[in-house]
Amino acid sequence: MNEILKIQQLRVSYGPISAVKGIDITVERGQIVALLGANGAGKTSTLRAISGLTKVAGGEILLDGVNIANEKPYKIAKSGVMQSPEGRLILSGLTVEENLKAGAYSLKARTVGNSRLSARAQTAANFERVYSLFPRLKERAKQQSNTLSGGEQQMLAIGRALMASPKVLLLDEPSLGLAPLVIKDIFATLTQIKQEGTTILIVEQNALASLKIADYAYVLELGKITMHGPAEQLRQDERLIEAYLGGKTSV
Repeated sequence: MNEILKIQQLRVSYGPISAVKGIDITVERGQIVALLGANGAGKTSTLRAISGLTKVAGGEILLDGVNIANEKPYKIAKSGVMQSPEGRLILSGLTVEENLKAGAYSLKARTVGNSRLSARAQTAANFERVYSLFPRLKERAKQQSNTLSGGEQQMLAIGRALMASPKVLLLDEPSLGLAPLVIKDIFATLTQIKQEGTTILIVEQNALASLKIADYAYVLELGKITMHGPAEQLRQDERLIEAYLGGKTSV
């Protein structure tokens, strides 16, 4: 494996408030990496900095070795980083199909092997992929997105990000407000997305669900990385168990 995303000494500030205080994160190609922590730890600020939605006060964000810190969000999206935001932010006036199509706006014709793939062909292939991952979205393709359940809207938010064929998929609290069985289904699908070749950086308060599917994890507290290591190893760490997993019986 090799690094696809490397964050070095990242700092994010909001006026006099320092939200992210010089953190280092490495994401290997083809992995799921979890960023864990409580509310206010700086997790969302980190994702927003990566996707260009929040200004970086210092440090570097390297995508395949190129520093994308403080690039415009649309340029970062075109370079291969797509975010499924906290709260889903579904385009409520559009159907499921229209929401997904909006996610493919940045696709351009590209060469794969000896073949030239048009943006239209890529969009069609991505529709097939998303509908395969989330069959319920195919069933509801013509349905207004605001009439979907919370779980279906989360599927749509992830599917919309996948429509851009991202190198790195950023997920911000995908389990927020969802029932346990729905969370289980969505996290199983995330494993499948990884197996198909998409690298994932996931921000979550649900530490147990994240550590079950992640390869590596970082714990963020008050803007600083306080713990990191292989996910399986962290699941056995007594400090993490007590702080985030509710005691030994939860693991």
